[in-house]
Amino acid sequence: MDIDKLIQALQERGVINEIIDKRPGVPKLPAQLYVQLIIASLATRKDISACISTALETYLTQNTDKHLNEIKFQAAAVDKEVEQYLADAIASRLTGK
Repeated sequence: MDIDKLIQALQERGVINEIIDKRPGVPKLPAQLYVQLIIASLATRKDISACISTALETYLTQNTDKHLNEIKFQAAAVDKEVEQYLADAIASRLTGK
């Protein structure tokens, strides 16, 4: 996947600034998971948001190939380039269409 091509497609759809400004929230966590997060925060001497950020980055890094392969299948199913498929899907999600 060409990330520059994807960024350009997102700019063309007018959603790149929304992505830059987007800050996802965290849903209410089960008590056990939240306690584990506090323990990780205490152990690493980082705040909870830093632990969440690290966990998210770790998950995405470990699963990037799996996710990209699935996106390639989805794009092929509708006969689109990966970047165009993703740009359409991301724009749709951000604009609620």
